[in-house]
Amino acid sequence: MKVYTADANYCNYLHYYEPKIPFVKNEKENRPFIGTLLCVNGKNFFAPLTSPKPKHLTMKNAQDFLKIDNGKLGGINLNNMIPIPKSCLQEINIRSIKDIKYRKMLYMQMDWIEKNKERINKRAKNLYFLIIQKKATTYLIERCCDFKLLEEKCQEFMNGNLIMENEILYTY
Repeated sequence: MKVYTADANYCNYLHYYEPKIPFVKNEKENRPFIGTLLCVNGKNFFAPLTSPKPKHLTMKNAQDFLKIDNGKLGGINLNNMIPIPKSCLQEINIRSIKDIKYRKMLYMQMDWIEKNKERINKRAKNLYFLIIQKKATTYLIERCCDFKLLEEKCQEFMNGNLIMENEILYTY
């Protein structure tokens, strides 16, 4: 698995319909909004990563959040995963990151994600279907993005920007 940044214009477009998606600034920052790509329902879904925080060490894994290396390396916010066309992704060249500590953390996150990719994809698929079939608890539904709505808005974005259908299909 690789690490990506999601296009700010696309994320902000989706944010208009789903406020749980963080508002992404256009200007370059030292620590970009990054995530990994998952296959959910045969489509590309961008799952944002979070940097390590003290609370991650005591939190438990949940249906919508997966700790990376027991929280020492942050986590994956499955609750905020979004469908995304390939043209709205940019692979991050981790080697080019100047902050050595941050670069090392990203390498360790990617190593853990690669070793656990089947578990991550399974968790993401289960969450997706729990939410769209409304079989999740009210609390979980409230924490998660409306995946069905986001798929519709993704399709509208693709249509409006003349992005081909195969751009959303998972092929990584």
